[in-house]
Amino acid sequence: MTDTQPHDLEMKATGWSTHPSEHHKPNQISFEDGEAYIARKDIINIFTDGSKTEHGVGAAFCILTNDIWAYQWSAKLNDNNTVFQAKLTTLHEAVIYTHLICQTTIPPKYT
Repeated sequence: MTDTQPHDLEMKATGWSTHPSEHHKPNQISFEDGEAYIARKDIINIFTDGSKTEHGVGAAFCILTNDIWAYQWSAKLNDNNTVFQAKLTTLHEAVIYTHLICQTTIPPKYT
């Protein structure tokens, strides 16, 4: 037997005392359902997905502009990757592609 107590091994975490999602700012990215925005002509819609099944791990995104499928990207990842790595890979690739498109289509003063 030992007389070691939990507080001897672990210290209480400091910093956020509540979940960050409870502290939204007006210009923050929104994770609300965007269905109402899909038909808008002034918005580029980017849909992302990463998944892991018994058949493997995959990542993909597509871009809709004016209701037209403008671009798609997909990749099969290593079977050792997690679903979280797949989702992050998808977001990373979507950001890279979007950045490249913005550099070529939007005047420099707006980027």
